Amino acid sequence: MTISDQSLHTALHGKFTLPQRHKDDPPSWLLIGLGVAFVVALLALAFWPGATLIQRLRALDGGICAQLPTHMFYPGGVALPLCARNTGIYLGFSIGAIALFSRGMGRTVQPPRGWMALLLLGFIALMAVDGFNSLFVDLHLPHLYQPNNYLRLTTGLLTGTAMAAFLLPIANGVLWRNPDHRAAYASPRFLLPLVPVLLLAFGLVASQWGWLLYPIAILSSAGVVLALSLINLTFVLALTGYVERCRRFLQATPLLAIALTLATSELMVLFVVKQALMRGM
Repeated sequence: MTISDQSLHTALHGKFTLPQRHKDDPPSWLLIGLGVAFVVALLALAFWPGATLIQRLRALDGGICAQLPTHMFYPGGVALPLCARNTGIYLGFSIGAIALFSRGMGRTVQPPRGWMALLLLGFIALMAVDGFNSLFVDLHLPHLYQPNNYLRLTTGLLTGTAMAAFLLPIANGVLWRNPDHRAAYASPRFLLPLVPVLLLAFGLVASQWGWLLYPIAILSSAGVVLALSLINLTFVLALTGYVERCRRFLQATPLLAIALTLATSELMVLFVVKQALMRGM
């Protein structure tokens, strides 16, 4: 029976059958346990007494971000967990990753090539120029122009979009047995639809409307965890030799859970070390 015949049969007879489990799928008890642990962790992050969600996100992100008051956006008068540049980077990363998955390219192992790769690397170079220029201003050294948070946000968004196109294929290359060999951002037809989304993201962050505080804080912080999780996943699989074993996302769930746990732990360790160094200074 073909897929269309099966769909018609289901519609006519009102029957539905769950997809058959593969022999390499993790046991059900493990998947249920991971799901429960994930939900409990999210609830604890949001509702555990003693601090607000924004304060906890600020601690989660604090190890990788200087969080200088003059470099922050303040929706509703409250500072975001990440500075303007990092807010842009990890919002852009989230947008780029979502775009790849929405286009059915979540398993791509081919980074951008040719002039598209040069364009995306140019985005990263622009952020580097703006970052060094901002550093020279802070050090009272000669600089090209007066930096501002709008430029930091813009170069961060462009860089984050480029990061997704390069980092996701690297992680996919060690994860999947049956990957997608289409190049990420292979042509302007993929990149151009992202332009209005990035412009919208810029406008929403720059508006500093109070009701956007939590959506922006959560999405940008999720980008931090996702990016670090992909890096962890790549190293863990490469070091253990457990590469190209997964056929389905269900089979990758335990590996992704390990990478996510490592990423969260590393971020908290970095924050504790940063706080200790600041107290020592």
